[in-house]
Amino acid sequence: MLGLWVTLGLVVPSAAQAYAAPLVRVPFVGRAWTTGASIWVGTSASFGDAAGETLTLRAREETACETCWGVTVQMTDSGTGGGFRSWKGALEGLKPNTRYHYGVFASGFTGERGGFSFRTEPDGAARFKVGVASCMNGATAPSQPSWDIMHEQLNTGEPNIQLLVGDNMYTSENPPSKDHFWFKYFQQRAVPQFTNVFRAFPTFATWDDHDYGPNDEDGTFAQKDVAREAYAALYPHPPFAGDGIYHSFDWGRVAFFMMDDRWGRDCPRSMPSGYSPKMYGATQFSWLKSALQASNATFKVIVNGSTLGNTCWGAQKQALFDFIAANKIGGVLFVTGDIHRSLLTDRTPAGGYPLYELISSGIGSPSTPAEYSFGVMEFNTTLADPTVTLKVIQNPEQRSSISGAGVTVTTKTLKRSQLQN
Repeated sequence: MLGLWVTLGLVVPSAAQAYAAPLVRVPFVGRAWTTGASIWVGTSASFGDAAGETLTLRAREETACETCWGVTVQMTDSGTGGGFRSWKGALEGLKPNTRYHYGVFASGFTGERGGFSFRTEPDGAARFKVGVASCMNGATAPSQPSWDIMHEQLNTGEPNIQLLVGDNMYTSENPPSKDHFWFKYFQQRAVPQFTNVFRAFPTFATWDDHDYGPNDEDGTFAQKDVAREAYAALYPHPPFAGDGIYHSFDWGRVAFFMMDDRWGRDCPRSMPSGYSPKMYGATQFSWLKSALQASNATFKVIVNGSTLGNTCWGAQKQALFDFIAANKIGGVLFVTGDIHRSLLTDRTPAGGYPLYELISSGIGSPSTPAEYSFGVMEFNTTLADPTVTLKVIQNPEQRSSISGAGVTVTTKTLKRSQLQN
């Protein structure tokens, strides 16, 4: 078994990670909802070639006996690349806000492979946390201790989730091939501290430039279809809403709009004088405005790889602010990444309320200065006046606990009544 790991150049799993051949990556809990969840796992490319080589996904309530599996589904082969094969399975018929143990079983092997647990979406108002991370590079940082703090923050027993906000790996080919995209995703998913988070908490993602392609690419990028195919195969994501990878989901009466800031982006590296750039294509921008207006969620979180300070917004940023104010859309927050430091910003558009932005960037990319920082959002939608606490955690000394020396935490608590005009 260990020979396979050495041959592939992978990190040998610890006992706590509990995964083994033919799996070469731990299961990734992606999209989850009140009655189900989607699970991804990676094997070597050769597993699945022979007749009858399959993976079976099973789930049971955590309190049930070890053999009392309530749901069993066959996982589906979603493609190969970079020497690996991707598998997905969708568990259905689960209960809301309930912890389930899941297990992956491989034909030809005895016993459970890669099992762990997760909690489904609450059915209605809830108290929960959202971990927010971006900028992680398994090539230059095979160990990323800030994920241990992320796990510590999310491991509270509440229905907590995670957002990956872009630069979820770093391409280094130009142009990147299909195999390169796959290899880089698998490389980051070999980081042991990262695996302990994504195998346990539903994780929703979007991309930014480095996992879309080379630095600062926009919608003219020739390989963007290759990038999208890799993303689609390697994330157990909600359905895309249109071209690119943008999508939305609700959780505990909070709506999350996972924006694609690359597919339709119009922002040349060398902009002529007077050029008007755009962050989103017209179709996605119209979708966002319509979705915001139609949502009855308590809070509405717009998730974008690039910050609100990025010049590629052009006039679209003000147009979005004006739309929010004019239509009295309350509870809007922004979550962004990209800049290799984490902080809170806010601005108040004319006629509107303060729009807060949680920038979470640099959890596992050793830039200079290397903050190794990230953010957490804490929602309580059960209150008469619901709250959200925005938290920035900075870990420059790469500690493994929030109580470690040198770890600093900045917080800002907002009531829903403060986010309306």
